[in-house]
Amino acid sequence: MYIISGSGLKATAKLIKLINKQLKLGLTQIPSPNSIRNWVKKSGYNIYTESFLKETQDDYALIIDESMMIGSEKMLLTLGIKANKEDEKALGYSDVEILDISVKSSWNSSKISTVLSDIESDIGKSLSYVISDNASTIKKALKLQNYNHVRDVGHTIAMLVERQFKKDESYIEFITALSRVRFQEIMKSTSYLLPPKQRSIARFMNFAPYVRWSINIQNQFSLLNENEKKVFGFIKNHNIITSQLVEIDDITSDIFKELKNNGLSKNSLRYCRKKVNKLFCSTHDSVVSVAKELLNYLSEEESKLPNEKTIWHCSSDIIESIFGTYKNRKSSNPLNGITSYVMMLPLLTKVDIETCDSNINFKDSLEKVFLRDITQWSGDNLTENLTIKRRRILKVA
Repeated sequence: MYIISGSGLKATAKLIKLINKQLKLGLTQIPSPNSIRNWVKKSGYNIYTESFLKETQDDYALIIDESMMIGSEKMLLTLGIKANKEDEKALGYSDVEILDISVKSSWNSSKISTVLSDIESDIGKSLSYVISDNASTIKKALKLQNYNHVRDVGHTIAMLVERQFKKDESYIEFITALSRVRFQEIMKSTSYLLPPKQRSIARFMNFAPYVRWSINIQNQFSLLNENEKKVFGFIKNHNIITSQLVEIDDITSDIFKELKNNGLSKNSLRYCRKKVNKLFCSTHDSVVSVAKELLNYLSEEESKLPNEKTIWHCSSDIIESIFGTYKNRKSSNPLNGITSYVMMLPLLTKVDIETCDSNINFKDSLEKVFLRDITQWSGDNLTENLTIKRRRILKVA
């Protein structure tokens, strides 16, 4: 219930109490929030310490990423997947296995390389490839280990577009104008028409919403009242940059969908090249430049495929989703950092949130795993909790 519903620990305990009362289940005791927390950690730990990749003969691959700073810590998360893509859909939680959760104040290529080497030794067989974004530390670590690096399609496309437009004066003027109107009109009658909020980091990972908003405002401008026309009239001054970005987004969205759902293969790359070639008909030099970069990216990734029949995964969206879930569920106090509560993450890979199915033997987990096992793991793998350190230094009750 806790994992599937998204409820907090206290809310989950209340839900059990409510269901027990309304459905007359006859439960004489209701688990406390602390009991539920312990059960979550025990079950997650039991899953984390077992691996299906050790048992299967299938080739495997890794997905690795480093989280944004949480307090004074950074979490390096490594997922295991079957190397060969077997269906026409994006990776889901049930398709991955959490192989390693490592926490340090900072990560460099040498440390990451050691983690990857330890995982490969633990699995007992060579991996096929590693999916990650274009972070320099991870790229260097993969090079040190001589691993085949498949670049995440989403981050790579965003990087190519950013490289072309980040310092473009017309683009800078455009996003500055959007930020200004959001600030000025937020509490006014025109606020219902304000542009979507822009990402402060990795802005080019999701530039489509505010570009599409601009196009829609221009198309529906005649429907606005006089005050709204006065406020949003500036959009017409940016129709050149928005038209360029829309041209690119139309194509890159198709490429992303194709590679994320159908995988990296000779066939999917041929499809993507046909899409990219349409950009060469653009009258904008910047769009053509992006098209050239995209073709280079597709060619470089194709050179990594062993043969014509190979279909690999090439998206790390699933690891971003896991990071997001943890950040939403963890303590809001940044000083707490990463705690043993991170053991909730392996549960995500064994529970189907849509169908509510689960293949976890919870009873077995509660009987096999002791809280001292989790305490030992925390001591070996996590950094000092800054909240406890603060209390000790300041003697805060």
